[in-house]
Amino acid sequence: MSELLRNIKIITLVGFLIASFLILGIRGAEFGIDFKGGTLFQIEFDEPILDLEERARITTTISQRLDWTGLRDTTVNFFGDEFVIAQMAETDPETIERIESLLMKQGRFEVVIDGETIFMGDGIIDIIKDPSRGYSLQPQGDSVMWVLPFVLKSDAAERFKDLTWHRCTLIGYAQDTGRQYDCDRTYFYIDRPKESILVIPRDQFELDRILLLQGNLNENIPLETDIEEILLNSSMPNFVVEQDGFTKEQLAELQIDISTNPIAIVPTSILPSQKQELLDIGFELNETFVDDEIPYIWQATGLKQVILLSEDITNVDIPDEQKAGTEAISNLVIRGFAPTLEQSQQRRADLEILLESGSLPVGVKSISKETISPLLGENFLFNAGIIGILALLVVAIVIFLRYRVLKLTAPIVFITLSEVFITIAIVSLISKFDLGAVAGIIAAVGTGVDDQIIITDELMKGAISGEGSLAARIKRAFFMVIAAAATTLATMLPIILIGFGLGKLVGFAITTSVGVLVGVLITRPAFGEIAKEIISKY
Repeated sequence: MSELLRNIKIITLVGFLIASFLILGIRGAEFGIDFKGGTLFQIEFDEPILDLEERARITTTISQRLDWTGLRDTTVNFFGDEFVIAQMAETDPETIERIESLLMKQGRFEVVIDGETIFMGDGIIDIIKDPSRGYSLQPQGDSVMWVLPFVLKSDAAERFKDLTWHRCTLIGYAQDTGRQYDCDRTYFYIDRPKESILVIPRDQFELDRILLLQGNLNENIPLETDIEEILLNSSMPNFVVEQDGFTKEQLAELQIDISTNPIAIVPTSILPSQKQELLDIGFELNETFVDDEIPYIWQATGLKQVILLSEDITNVDIPDEQKAGTEAISNLVIRGFAPTLEQSQQRRADLEILLESGSLPVGVKSISKETISPLLGENFLFNAGIIGILALLVVAIVIFLRYRVLKLTAPIVFITLSEVFITIAIVSLISKFDLGAVAGIIAAVGTGVDDQIIITDELMKGAISGEGSLAARIKRAFFMVIAAAATTLATMLPIILIGFGLGKLVGFAITTSVGVLVGVLITRPAFGEIAKEIISKY
Protein backbone atom coordinates (compact mmCIF):
# COMPACT_ATOMS: atom_id res chain seq x y z
CA MET A 1 0.00 0.00 0.00
CA SER A 2 2.83 2.42 0.82
CA GLU A 3 4.31 1.74 -2.61
CA LEU A 4 0.94 2.53 -4.22
CA LEU A 5 0.75 5.87 -2.41
CA ARG A 6 4.16 6.82 -3.81
CA ASN A 7 3.03 6.04 -7.37
CA ILE A 8 3.17 9.15 -9.58
CA LYS A 9 -0.28 8.43 -11.05
CA ILE A 10 -1.87 8.32 -7.60
CA ILE A 11 -0.01 11.47 -6.54
CA THR A 12 -1.27 13.23 -9.70
CA LEU A 13 -4.87 12.26 -8.87
CA VAL A 14 -4.52 13.51 -5.28
CA GLY A 15 -2.92 16.75 -6.50
CA PHE A 16 -5.81 17.43 -8.89
CA LEU A 17 -8.35 16.65 -6.15
CA ILE A 18 -6.68 19.17 -3.82
CA ALA A 19 -6.54 21.78 -6.60
CA SER A 20 -10.22 21.17 -7.43
CA PHE A 21 -11.17 21.53 -3.79
CA LEU A 22 -9.36 24.88 -3.63
CA ILE A 23 -10.94 26.12 -6.89
CA LEU A 24 -14.49 25.27 -5.81
CA GLY A 25 -13.89 26.34 -2.22
CA ILE A 26 -12.47 29.76 -3.10
CA ARG A 27 -14.26 30.80 -6.28
CA GLY A 28 -17.18 28.33 -6.35
CA ALA A 29 -19.12 27.12 -9.38
CA GLU A 30 -21.00 29.79 -11.33
CA PHE A 31 -24.45 28.56 -12.28
CA GLY A 32 -26.38 29.43 -15.45
CA ILE A 33 -30.02 30.50 -15.65
CA ASP A 34 -31.17 26.85 -15.61
CA PHE A 35 -30.25 26.72 -11.91
CA LYS A 36 -30.19 30.28 -10.57
CA GLY A 37 -33.10 31.61 -12.63
CA GLY A 38 -33.19 34.20 -15.40
CA THR A 39 -34.50 34.88 -18.89
CA LEU A 40 -33.33 33.73 -22.29
CA PHE A 41 -34.19 35.78 -25.40
CA GLN A 42 -33.92 34.39 -28.93
CA ILE A 43 -33.69 37.36 -31.30
CA GLU A 44 -34.24 36.89 -35.04
CA PHE A 45 -33.04 39.59 -37.46
CA ASP A 46 -34.54 40.67 -40.78
CA GLU A 47 -31.50 39.43 -42.70
CA PRO A 48 -28.33 37.34 -42.15
CA ILE A 49 -25.38 39.05 -40.43
CA LEU A 50 -22.17 37.88 -42.09
CA ASP A 51 -19.76 40.73 -41.35
CA LEU A 52 -17.74 40.16 -38.16
CA GLU A 53 -17.63 43.86 -37.26
CA GLU A 54 -21.42 44.10 -37.56
CA ARG A 55 -21.76 41.02 -35.33
CA ALA A 56 -19.52 42.62 -32.71
CA ARG A 57 -21.54 45.85 -32.88
CA ILE A 58 -24.81 43.90 -32.49
CA THR A 59 -23.62 41.92 -29.47
CA THR A 60 -22.32 45.11 -27.81
CA THR A 61 -25.57 46.99 -28.49
CA ILE A 62 -27.77 44.17 -27.19
CA SER A 63 -25.55 43.76 -24.11
CA GLN A 64 -25.93 47.47 -23.29
CA ARG A 65 -29.69 47.30 -23.67
CA LEU A 66 -29.90 44.23 -21.45
CA ASP A 67 -27.57 45.62 -18.81
CA TRP A 68 -27.65 49.42 -18.85
CA THR A 69 -26.64 49.52 -15.16
CA GLY A 70 -23.66 47.17 -15.58
CA LEU A 71 -24.90 45.13 -12.61
CA ARG A 72 -26.81 42.33 -14.33
CA ASP A 73 -25.34 38.97 -15.30
CA THR A 74 -25.74 38.81 -19.10
CA THR A 75 -24.36 36.86 -22.05
CA VAL A 76 -25.01 37.51 -25.74
CA ASN A 77 -23.97 35.09 -28.51
CA PHE A 78 -24.80 34.58 -32.16
CA PHE A 79 -26.65 31.42 -33.16
CA GLY A 80 -26.11 30.96 -36.89
CA ASP A 81 -26.27 34.08 -39.09
CA GLU A 82 -29.74 35.41 -38.24
CA PHE A 83 -30.22 34.71 -34.53
CA VAL A 84 -28.79 35.97 -31.26
CA ILE A 85 -29.24 34.15 -27.96
CA ALA A 86 -29.20 36.58 -25.01
CA GLN A 87 -29.35 35.47 -21.38
CA MET A 88 -29.76 37.59 -18.29
CA ALA A 89 -30.29 37.01 -14.58
CA GLU A 90 -33.67 38.78 -14.41
CA THR A 91 -37.14 37.31 -13.86
CA ASP A 92 -39.36 40.27 -12.93
CA PRO A 93 -42.22 40.27 -15.53
CA GLU A 94 -42.43 44.07 -15.83
CA THR A 95 -38.67 44.43 -16.30
CA ILE A 96 -38.62 41.60 -18.84
CA GLU A 97 -41.45 43.21 -20.81
CA ARG A 98 -39.60 46.53 -20.83
CA ILE A 99 -36.35 44.89 -21.98
CA GLU A 100 -38.17 42.96 -24.71
CA SER A 101 -39.62 46.25 -25.96
CA LEU A 102 -36.11 47.77 -26.10
CA LEU A 103 -34.70 44.72 -27.89
CA MET A 104 -37.46 44.83 -30.52
CA LYS A 105 -36.34 48.30 -31.59
CA GLN A 106 -33.58 48.71 -34.12
CA GLY A 107 -32.94 52.00 -32.30
CA ARG A 108 -32.48 54.21 -35.37
CA PHE A 109 -33.00 57.70 -33.92
CA GLU A 110 -33.70 60.53 -36.39
CA VAL A 111 -34.65 64.19 -36.08
CA VAL A 112 -36.43 65.47 -39.21
CA ILE A 113 -37.75 68.76 -40.55
CA ASP A 114 -39.61 69.15 -43.85
CA GLY A 115 -38.67 65.57 -44.78
CA GLU A 116 -34.92 66.21 -44.32
CA THR A 117 -32.90 64.47 -41.61
CA ILE A 118 -31.22 67.02 -39.33
CA PHE A 119 -29.21 64.47 -37.35
CA MET A 120 -29.33 60.84 -36.26
CA GLY A 121 -28.45 59.03 -33.05
CA ASP A 122 -24.80 58.68 -34.02
CA GLY A 123 -24.62 62.49 -34.21
CA ILE A 124 -25.04 62.69 -30.43
CA ILE A 125 -21.72 62.70 -28.61
CA ASP A 126 -22.95 62.79 -25.01
CA ILE A 127 -26.07 62.35 -22.88
CA ILE A 128 -26.03 64.82 -19.98
CA LYS A 129 -27.30 63.44 -16.66
CA ASP A 130 -26.36 66.41 -14.51
CA PRO A 131 -29.41 68.06 -12.84
CA SER A 132 -27.58 71.39 -12.82
CA ARG A 133 -27.54 71.27 -16.64
CA GLY A 134 -31.23 70.53 -17.07
CA TYR A 135 -31.54 66.79 -16.47
CA SER A 136 -34.78 66.76 -14.51
CA LEU A 137 -38.32 65.60 -13.83
CA GLN A 138 -40.85 68.41 -13.34
CA PRO A 139 -44.56 68.19 -12.41
CA GLN A 140 -46.71 69.91 -15.02
CA GLY A 141 -50.37 69.89 -13.97
CA ASP A 142 -51.63 66.30 -14.13
CA SER A 143 -48.46 65.11 -15.87
CA VAL A 144 -44.73 64.91 -15.21
CA MET A 145 -42.30 66.41 -17.73
CA TRP A 146 -38.94 64.74 -18.25
CA VAL A 147 -35.95 66.60 -19.67
CA LEU A 148 -32.97 64.92 -21.33
CA PRO A 149 -30.11 67.24 -22.37
CA PHE A 150 -27.58 66.04 -24.94
CA VAL A 151 -24.59 67.31 -26.90
CA LEU A 152 -24.22 67.09 -30.67
CA LYS A 153 -21.04 66.36 -32.57
CA SER A 154 -19.67 69.37 -34.44
CA ASP A 155 -20.83 68.21 -37.90
CA ALA A 156 -24.33 67.40 -36.60
CA ALA A 157 -24.49 70.80 -34.86
CA GLU A 158 -23.55 72.57 -38.12
CA ARG A 159 -26.26 70.71 -40.01
CA PHE A 160 -28.76 71.58 -37.28
CA LYS A 161 -27.84 75.25 -37.66
CA ASP A 162 -28.18 75.11 -41.45
CA LEU A 163 -31.56 73.36 -41.52
CA THR A 164 -33.17 75.36 -38.69
CA TRP A 165 -31.75 78.78 -39.63
CA HIS A 166 -34.49 81.45 -39.35
CA ARG A 167 -37.24 78.79 -39.11
CA CYS A 168 -39.31 81.12 -36.90
CA THR A 169 -41.64 83.79 -38.31
CA LEU A 170 -42.43 87.01 -36.45
CA ILE A 171 -46.22 87.17 -36.01
CA GLY A 172 -46.66 90.08 -33.60
CA TYR A 173 -45.74 91.80 -30.37
CA ALA A 174 -46.98 91.39 -26.82
CA GLN A 175 -46.58 94.05 -24.14
CA ASP A 176 -45.39 91.59 -21.50
CA THR A 177 -43.27 89.20 -23.59
CA GLY A 178 -42.21 91.32 -26.54
CA ARG A 179 -41.89 89.70 -29.96
CA GLN A 180 -43.99 86.64 -30.72
CA TYR A 181 -42.89 83.98 -33.19
CA ASP A 182 -44.46 81.07 -35.01
CA CYS A 183 -41.70 78.45 -35.21
CA ASP A 184 -41.49 75.28 -37.27
CA ARG A 185 -41.62 71.85 -35.69
CA THR A 186 -39.03 69.11 -35.62
CA TYR A 187 -40.06 65.46 -35.68
CA PHE A 188 -38.23 62.89 -33.56
CA TYR A 189 -38.44 59.30 -34.83
CA ILE A 190 -37.26 55.95 -33.53
CA ASP A 191 -37.15 53.31 -36.26
CA ARG A 192 -38.86 55.32 -38.97
CA PRO A 193 -39.93 52.60 -41.44
CA LYS A 194 -37.79 52.00 -44.51
CA GLU A 195 -38.77 50.36 -47.81
CA SER A 196 -42.42 50.65 -46.78
CA ILE A 197 -45.70 52.23 -47.81
CA LEU A 198 -48.30 53.49 -45.37
CA VAL A 199 -51.96 52.54 -45.88
CA ILE A 200 -54.60 54.57 -44.03
CA PRO A 201 -58.33 53.80 -44.28
CA ARG A 202 -60.34 57.00 -44.79
CA ASP A 203 -62.20 56.77 -41.46
CA GLN A 204 -58.90 56.22 -39.63
CA PHE A 205 -57.34 59.17 -41.46
CA GLU A 206 -60.13 61.50 -40.33
CA LEU A 207 -59.97 60.20 -36.76
CA ASP A 208 -56.18 60.68 -36.71
CA ARG A 209 -56.59 64.23 -38.00
CA ILE A 210 -58.87 65.08 -35.07
CA LEU A 211 -56.67 63.34 -32.48
CA LEU A 212 -53.57 65.16 -33.72
CA LEU A 213 -55.29 68.56 -33.67
CA GLN A 214 -56.49 67.89 -30.10
CA GLY A 215 -53.01 66.81 -29.01
CA ASN A 216 -52.10 64.38 -26.23
CA LEU A 217 -49.63 65.67 -23.67
CA ASN A 218 -48.84 62.24 -22.20
CA GLU A 219 -47.96 60.90 -25.66
CA ASN A 220 -45.92 64.03 -26.48
CA ILE A 221 -48.36 65.13 -29.19
CA PRO A 222 -48.66 68.95 -29.14
CA LEU A 223 -51.88 70.79 -29.94
CA GLU A 224 -52.69 71.43 -33.60
CA THR A 225 -50.27 68.84 -34.97
CA ASP A 226 -50.78 68.66 -38.73
CA ILE A 227 -51.33 65.19 -40.18
CA GLU A 228 -49.97 66.31 -43.56
CA GLU A 229 -46.67 67.38 -41.94
CA ILE A 230 -46.34 63.97 -40.30
CA LEU A 231 -46.88 62.26 -43.64
CA LEU A 232 -44.29 64.55 -45.26
CA ASN A 233 -41.68 63.84 -42.60
CA SER A 234 -42.33 60.09 -42.58
CA SER A 235 -40.85 60.02 -46.13
CA MET A 236 -43.11 57.08 -46.97
CA PRO A 237 -45.51 56.81 -49.92
CA ASN A 238 -48.96 56.92 -48.32
CA PHE A 239 -52.36 55.81 -49.55
CA VAL A 240 -55.67 56.93 -48.03
CA VAL A 241 -58.06 54.17 -49.04
CA GLU A 242 -61.82 54.61 -49.25
CA GLN A 243 -64.37 52.14 -47.88
CA ASP A 244 -64.89 50.51 -51.31
CA GLY A 245 -61.18 49.83 -51.76
CA PHE A 246 -58.21 51.24 -53.67
CA THR A 247 -58.84 53.30 -56.79
CA LYS A 248 -57.42 52.25 -60.15
CA GLU A 249 -54.87 55.03 -59.91
CA GLN A 250 -53.79 53.86 -56.46
CA LEU A 251 -53.50 50.24 -57.62
CA ALA A 252 -51.36 51.31 -60.54
CA GLU A 253 -49.12 53.32 -58.20
CA LEU A 254 -48.89 50.39 -55.79
CA GLN A 255 -47.74 48.13 -58.63
CA ILE A 256 -44.84 50.56 -59.20
CA ASP A 257 -44.01 51.13 -55.52
CA ILE A 258 -43.70 47.47 -54.60
CA SER A 259 -40.35 47.20 -56.40
CA THR A 260 -38.72 49.63 -53.92
CA ASN A 261 -41.14 49.44 -50.98
CA PRO A 262 -42.22 45.80 -50.54
CA ILE A 263 -43.71 46.26 -47.05
CA ALA A 264 -47.21 47.68 -46.51
CA ILE A 265 -47.91 49.10 -43.06
CA VAL A 266 -51.62 48.73 -42.32
CA PRO A 267 -53.85 49.10 -39.24
CA THR A 268 -55.27 45.96 -37.64
CA SER A 269 -58.72 47.38 -38.42
CA ILE A 270 -58.17 47.34 -42.20
CA LEU A 271 -60.94 45.58 -44.15
CA PRO A 272 -60.14 42.03 -45.30
CA SER A 273 -60.88 43.00 -48.92
CA GLN A 274 -58.31 45.85 -48.76
CA LYS A 275 -55.77 43.55 -47.16
CA GLN A 276 -56.32 40.99 -49.91
CA GLU A 277 -55.76 43.60 -52.60
CA LEU A 278 -52.34 44.33 -51.14
CA LEU A 279 -51.48 40.64 -50.81
CA ASP A 280 -52.50 40.02 -54.42
CA ILE A 281 -50.02 42.68 -55.56
CA GLY A 282 -47.31 40.95 -53.49
CA PHE A 283 -46.86 43.23 -50.46
CA GLU A 284 -45.66 41.88 -47.12
CA LEU A 285 -48.10 43.23 -44.52
CA ASN A 286 -46.96 44.82 -41.26
CA GLU A 287 -50.05 45.27 -39.11
CA THR A 288 -50.05 48.03 -36.47
CA PHE A 289 -52.39 47.87 -33.48
CA VAL A 290 -54.80 50.82 -33.34
CA ASP A 291 -55.23 52.53 -29.96
CA ASP A 292 -58.36 54.65 -29.64
CA GLU A 293 -56.46 57.46 -27.89
CA ILE A 294 -53.26 57.48 -29.96
CA PRO A 295 -53.31 58.28 -33.69
CA TYR A 296 -52.54 55.25 -35.85
CA ILE A 297 -50.21 57.34 -38.03
CA TRP A 298 -48.21 58.35 -34.92
CA GLN A 299 -47.49 54.69 -34.08
CA ALA A 300 -47.07 53.42 -37.64
CA THR A 301 -44.41 55.99 -38.58
CA GLY A 302 -42.26 55.52 -35.44
CA LEU A 303 -42.87 59.13 -34.40
CA LYS A 304 -42.02 59.79 -30.74
CA GLN A 305 -41.86 63.56 -30.28
CA VAL A 306 -42.91 66.73 -32.07
CA ILE A 307 -40.86 69.60 -30.67
CA LEU A 308 -41.25 73.26 -31.56
CA LEU A 309 -38.12 75.18 -32.41
CA SER A 310 -37.46 78.40 -30.48
CA GLU A 311 -36.29 81.77 -31.72
CA ASP A 312 -32.92 81.56 -29.95
CA ILE A 313 -32.08 78.18 -31.50
CA THR A 314 -33.06 79.38 -34.99
CA ASN A 315 -30.91 82.53 -34.69
CA VAL A 316 -33.73 84.86 -35.80
CA ASP A 317 -31.87 87.94 -34.54
CA ILE A 318 -28.73 87.25 -36.60
CA PRO A 319 -28.64 88.51 -40.22
CA ASP A 320 -28.10 85.99 -43.01
CA GLU A 321 -24.76 87.52 -43.96
CA GLN A 322 -23.41 86.57 -40.48
CA LYS A 323 -24.54 82.95 -40.71
CA ALA A 324 -21.12 81.54 -41.65
CA GLY A 325 -19.50 83.07 -38.58
CA THR A 326 -22.27 82.10 -36.16
CA GLU A 327 -21.35 79.36 -33.74
CA ALA A 328 -23.45 76.22 -34.10
CA ILE A 329 -25.52 75.26 -31.07
CA SER A 330 -24.51 71.79 -29.87
CA ASN A 331 -26.33 71.64 -26.52
CA LEU A 332 -29.97 70.67 -27.02
CA VAL A 333 -32.71 69.01 -24.97
CA ILE A 334 -35.51 66.54 -25.56
CA ARG A 335 -38.64 67.04 -23.45
CA GLY A 336 -41.45 64.58 -22.94
CA PHE A 337 -44.41 63.89 -20.68
CA ALA A 338 -45.96 60.97 -18.84
CA PRO A 339 -48.93 60.60 -16.48
CA THR A 340 -46.82 59.60 -13.43
CA LEU A 341 -43.33 60.16 -12.07
CA GLU A 342 -42.44 56.47 -12.51
CA GLN A 343 -43.59 56.41 -16.15
CA SER A 344 -41.74 59.65 -16.83
CA GLN A 345 -38.52 58.19 -15.41
CA GLN A 346 -38.96 55.03 -17.45
CA ARG A 347 -39.61 56.81 -20.76
CA ARG A 348 -36.55 59.00 -20.29
CA ALA A 349 -34.43 55.99 -19.25
CA ASP A 350 -35.58 53.98 -22.30
CA LEU A 351 -34.57 56.81 -24.62
CA GLU A 352 -31.22 57.13 -22.82
CA ILE A 353 -30.56 53.41 -23.30
CA LEU A 354 -31.35 53.56 -27.03
CA LEU A 355 -29.21 56.65 -27.58
CA GLU A 356 -26.28 55.33 -25.54
CA SER A 357 -26.32 51.81 -26.96
CA GLY A 358 -26.68 53.00 -30.55
CA SER A 359 -28.74 51.50 -33.36
CA LEU A 360 -28.56 47.96 -34.72
CA PRO A 361 -27.38 47.69 -38.34
CA VAL A 362 -30.46 45.59 -39.21
CA GLY A 363 -34.02 45.38 -37.96
CA VAL A 364 -35.35 42.82 -35.50
CA LYS A 365 -37.87 40.40 -37.01
CA SER A 366 -39.08 38.61 -33.89
CA ILE A 367 -38.19 37.77 -30.28
CA SER A 368 -39.08 34.70 -28.26
CA LYS A 369 -38.26 34.38 -24.58
CA GLU A 370 -38.09 31.79 -21.83
CA THR A 371 -38.02 32.69 -18.13
CA ILE A 372 -36.98 30.36 -15.30
CA SER A 373 -37.71 31.47 -11.74
CA PRO A 374 -34.87 31.32 -9.16
CA LEU A 375 -36.98 29.02 -6.95
CA LEU A 376 -37.54 26.59 -9.82
CA GLY A 377 -33.82 26.67 -10.64
CA GLU A 378 -32.86 25.93 -7.02
CA ASN A 379 -35.32 23.05 -6.86
CA PHE A 380 -34.02 21.69 -10.14
CA LEU A 381 -30.42 21.85 -8.88
CA PHE A 382 -31.41 20.06 -5.65
CA ASN A 383 -33.31 17.37 -7.57
CA ALA A 384 -30.41 16.93 -9.99
CA GLY A 385 -28.08 16.37 -7.03
CA ILE A 386 -30.42 13.77 -5.48
CA ILE A 387 -30.79 11.96 -8.82
CA GLY A 388 -26.99 11.97 -9.25
CA ILE A 389 -26.48 10.39 -5.81
CA LEU A 390 -29.16 7.74 -6.48
CA ALA A 391 -27.63 6.99 -9.88
CA LEU A 392 -24.21 6.51 -8.28
CA LEU A 393 -25.69 4.14 -5.69
CA VAL A 394 -27.36 2.10 -8.43
CA VAL A 395 -24.07 1.92 -10.35
CA ALA A 396 -22.25 0.80 -7.18
CA ILE A 397 -24.82 -1.95 -6.57
CA VAL A 398 -24.60 -3.20 -10.17
CA ILE A 399 -20.79 -3.25 -10.04
CA PHE A 400 -20.84 -5.11 -6.72
CA LEU A 401 -23.26 -7.68 -8.11
CA ARG A 402 -20.96 -8.15 -11.11
CA TYR A 403 -17.68 -8.67 -9.23
CA ARG A 404 -18.87 -9.64 -5.72
CA VAL A 405 -15.75 -7.94 -4.40
CA LEU A 406 -16.20 -4.81 -2.26
CA LYS A 407 -12.51 -3.92 -2.68
CA LEU A 408 -13.13 -3.46 -6.44
CA THR A 409 -16.48 -1.68 -6.11
CA ALA A 410 -15.20 1.01 -3.73
CA PRO A 411 -12.31 2.21 -5.98
CA ILE A 412 -14.64 2.44 -9.01
CA VAL A 413 -17.10 4.62 -7.03
CA PHE A 414 -14.24 6.72 -5.60
CA ILE A 415 -12.65 7.27 -9.02
CA THR A 416 -16.06 8.17 -10.50
CA LEU A 417 -16.67 10.77 -7.78
CA SER A 418 -13.14 12.12 -8.23
CA GLU A 419 -13.71 12.45 -11.96
CA VAL A 420 -16.96 14.37 -11.44
CA PHE A 421 -15.33 16.65 -8.84
CA ILE A 422 -12.30 17.49 -11.00
CA THR A 423 -14.43 17.98 -14.12
CA ILE A 424 -16.77 20.42 -12.32
CA ALA A 425 -13.78 22.40 -11.02
CA ILE A 426 -12.17 22.70 -14.46
CA VAL A 427 -15.46 23.52 -16.23
CA SER A 428 -16.17 26.23 -13.63
CA LEU A 429 -13.02 28.01 -14.84
CA ILE A 430 -14.24 27.92 -18.46
CA SER A 431 -17.99 28.57 -18.38
CA LYS A 432 -21.15 28.58 -16.30
CA PHE A 433 -22.62 25.40 -14.93
CA ASP A 434 -25.93 24.78 -16.72
CA LEU A 435 -28.04 21.94 -18.12
CA GLY A 436 -25.55 21.34 -20.92
CA ALA A 437 -22.76 20.91 -18.35
CA VAL A 438 -24.89 18.45 -16.35
CA ALA A 439 -25.55 16.40 -19.48
CA GLY A 440 -21.82 16.49 -20.30
CA ILE A 441 -20.90 15.23 -16.83
CA ILE A 442 -23.43 12.40 -17.12
CA ALA A 443 -21.96 11.41 -20.50
CA ALA A 444 -18.40 11.57 -19.13
CA VAL A 445 -19.33 9.54 -16.03
CA GLY A 446 -20.99 6.88 -18.18
CA THR A 447 -17.87 6.64 -20.32
CA GLY A 448 -15.68 6.57 -17.19
CA VAL A 449 -17.55 3.69 -15.56
CA ASP A 450 -17.42 1.72 -18.84
CA ASP A 451 -13.66 2.27 -19.07
CA GLN A 452 -13.09 1.13 -15.50
CA ILE A 453 -15.11 -2.03 -16.14
CA ILE A 454 -13.00 -2.71 -19.26
CA ILE A 455 -9.79 -2.31 -17.23
CA THR A 456 -11.10 -4.49 -14.40
CA ASP A 457 -12.36 -7.22 -16.75
CA GLU A 458 -9.07 -7.36 -18.64
CA LEU A 459 -7.06 -7.65 -15.43
CA MET A 460 -9.36 -10.25 -13.84
CA LYS A 461 -9.63 -12.33 -17.02
CA GLY A 462 -5.85 -12.54 -17.22
CA ALA A 463 -5.54 -13.30 -13.53
CA ILE A 464 -7.95 -16.25 -13.82
CA SER A 465 -6.62 -17.67 -17.12
CA GLY A 466 -2.99 -16.71 -16.56
CA GLU A 467 -2.95 -15.27 -20.05
CA GLY A 468 -0.28 -12.58 -20.57
CA SER A 469 1.61 -10.49 -18.07
CA LEU A 470 -0.09 -7.86 -15.88
CA ALA A 471 1.63 -5.08 -17.86
CA ALA A 472 0.43 -6.55 -21.17
CA ARG A 473 -3.14 -6.83 -19.92
CA ILE A 474 -3.22 -3.24 -18.62
CA LYS A 475 -1.72 -2.06 -21.91
CA ARG A 476 -4.43 -3.88 -23.88
CA ALA A 477 -7.16 -2.38 -21.67
CA PHE A 478 -5.80 1.13 -22.07
CA PHE A 479 -5.65 0.75 -25.83
CA MET A 480 -9.46 0.27 -25.83
CA VAL A 481 -9.96 3.13 -23.35
CA ILE A 482 -7.89 5.60 -25.40
CA ALA A 483 -9.57 4.52 -28.64
CA ALA A 484 -13.02 5.15 -27.14
CA ALA A 485 -11.88 8.52 -25.75
CA ALA A 486 -10.45 9.57 -29.11
CA THR A 487 -13.76 8.74 -30.80
CA THR A 488 -15.68 10.85 -28.27
CA LEU A 489 -13.29 13.81 -28.60
CA ALA A 490 -13.42 13.61 -32.41
CA THR A 491 -17.21 13.86 -32.19
CA MET A 492 -17.19 16.82 -29.78
CA LEU A 493 -14.37 18.85 -31.35
CA PRO A 494 -16.35 20.18 -34.37
CA ILE A 495 -19.14 21.38 -32.05
CA ILE A 496 -16.62 23.27 -29.90
CA LEU A 497 -14.71 24.77 -32.85
CA ILE A 498 -17.54 25.81 -35.19
CA GLY A 499 -20.58 25.71 -32.93
CA PHE A 500 -20.15 29.23 -31.48
CA GLY A 501 -23.57 30.42 -30.40
CA LEU A 502 -25.11 26.94 -30.11
CA GLY A 503 -25.57 27.54 -26.40
CA LYS A 504 -26.11 24.44 -24.30
CA LEU A 505 -24.89 22.10 -27.05
CA VAL A 506 -21.44 23.73 -26.89
CA GLY A 507 -21.54 23.54 -23.10
CA PHE A 508 -22.33 19.85 -23.34
CA ALA A 509 -19.47 19.26 -25.79
CA ILE A 510 -16.95 21.18 -23.65
CA THR A 511 -17.93 19.41 -20.42
CA THR A 512 -17.92 15.98 -22.08
CA SER A 513 -14.49 16.63 -23.58
CA VAL A 514 -13.08 17.86 -20.25
CA GLY A 515 -14.53 14.81 -18.49
CA VAL A 516 -13.05 12.43 -21.05
CA LEU A 517 -9.61 14.09 -20.86
CA VAL A 518 -9.69 14.05 -17.04
CA GLY A 519 -10.50 10.36 -17.23
CA VAL A 520 -7.83 9.39 -19.77
CA LEU A 521 -5.04 11.55 -18.34
CA ILE A 522 -5.73 11.47 -14.59
CA THR A 523 -8.33 9.08 -13.17
CA ARG A 524 -8.00 6.00 -15.47
CA PRO A 525 -4.23 5.69 -14.96
CA ALA A 526 -4.75 6.00 -11.19
CA PHE A 527 -7.53 3.40 -11.26
CA GLY A 528 -5.32 1.07 -13.31
CA GLU A 529 -2.68 1.18 -10.57
CA ILE A 530 -5.27 0.63 -7.81
CA ALA A 531 -6.88 -2.26 -9.73
CA LYS A 532 -3.49 -3.90 -10.35
CA GLU A 533 -2.69 -3.72 -6.64
CA ILE A 534 -6.04 -5.27 -5.65
CA ILE A 535 -6.20 -7.97 -8.35
CA SER A 536 -2.58 -9.02 -7.80
CA LYS A 537 -3.69 -10.13 -4.32
CA TYR A 538 -7.03 -11.48 -5.49
